Amino acid sequence: MDSDNDIWASSDDENYDRVIAEKDWERLQENHGNDGYKEGIIEGKEVRMQRGFDQGYIEGLDIGKQVGALRGKLSTYLTFYKQIEPNETITRELEAIYDELDKVDVQHVFSTAYFDSNEADDDYVSPQDKIQQWQQKIDQAIQNHVAITY
Repeated sequence: MDSDNDIWASSDDENYDRVIAEKDWERLQENHGNDGYKEGIIEGKEVRMQRGFDQGYIEGLDIGKQVGALRGKLSTYLTFYKQIEPNETITRELEAIYDELDKVDVQHVFSTAYFDSNEADDDYVSPQDKIQQWQQKIDQAIQNHVAITY
């Protein structure tokens, strides 16, 4: 019995099996490629978010410490001018600055312009500049008092 007469050994079946196997292989490659791509995107986002968090934590901690130091300095001046050398004028001025600092939260220090490097905003004030402005207000209030007192 030769293979030309055998219905089970036809070349059409072999071609059919090969075509099915190739389609299965292509589908597997496509699925694995898509899964790998998705996993890569997720992994990339996680790494990027972690770096952003780490950087933000360091910057936020630094600015927080500076704002805390200003509040402490201001509290010391207020105590001095309320209890040791009473002076209503400078006390009111320092209390106004303290109230301003007391209302500060992350949106005041880190505005959306801080995070948008593409957008040029003429009204933008960096966190360091804001700290300097508050420091100057405190220094100016003290200097005005010293100049008037002496």
